[in-house]
Amino acid sequence: MRKLDVTITDNRVMDGQFGDISFADWGIECSDRHSFVTLTDIPRNAHNTGDIWHLSGGRLKIDLKTHLVAPRCLTVSASFTALDDIMLQDAVIRFVFAKTGIDHGIIADQSFKHTNSDKYRLYPVRQAELVSHANHRAVLTLTRSDGAGRFDPYLYLRDRDDHWIIHARLLPCGPVDQVWLRWANRFCTLSAPNWAAKRLWRIGPVRRFLWRLRERRGRHFPEIQAVPLNRLKAGQTLGMEVACHFH
Repeated sequence: MRKLDVTITDNRVMDGQFGDISFADWGIECSDRHSFVTLTDIPRNAHNTGDIWHLSGGRLKIDLKTHLVAPRCLTVSASFTALDDIMLQDAVIRFVFAKTGIDHGIIADQSFKHTNSDKYRLYPVRQAELVSHANHRAVLTLTRSDGAGRFDPYLYLRDRDDHWIIHARLLPCGPVDQVWLRWANRFCTLSAPNWAAKRLWRIGPVRRFLWRLRERRGRHFPEIQAVPLNRLKAGQTLGMEVACHFH
């Protein structure tokens, strides 16, 4: 029987292998308008004291748990509890797999090859899958989500550089509290006035076009997109759990 080898440190998957499927650096992410929290990269305008993260807009208590619950199954759960009222773009559990060994990815009944497109193939679904050249599979299933009535669950599949990236993601649902319409370039980030961004957001075709536009179009598209934010009130919690089965 094929064996799952995995190293879990401080409730994070550091690296692992199942047949020709390699993975590493799993973690969490979240953002407000000016801060970015991550365990796998360099946080931006955010710092932590233990499990308390200080963002520009307020404080979050973030709890991450990872368990090997069966010989071929890992579960990863995360909770994001507001200690202050805070406006959030998203809350994420992040999974990273090496592209070597992976033949294709599947999400929303669609199959994709790795072309380094950096497209966020984002769908309101509960399952995404990676299939290796040797026909081994990593099947990720969102088994639980709680958006506190203000955030909806999504999964995305992304092919970037030498990796496949899958995010379980809670994103603001309507009516949204704020819209950040921005154009980022190598020199600066330009933002539309809040009143203008909100007015454009109310126009259905414009909203559907601009919503996370650069993410959906990939690396060769200008960094233009509308990103909604919703307020998480002090004491409210966002939560998710993902099971990763290897076959």
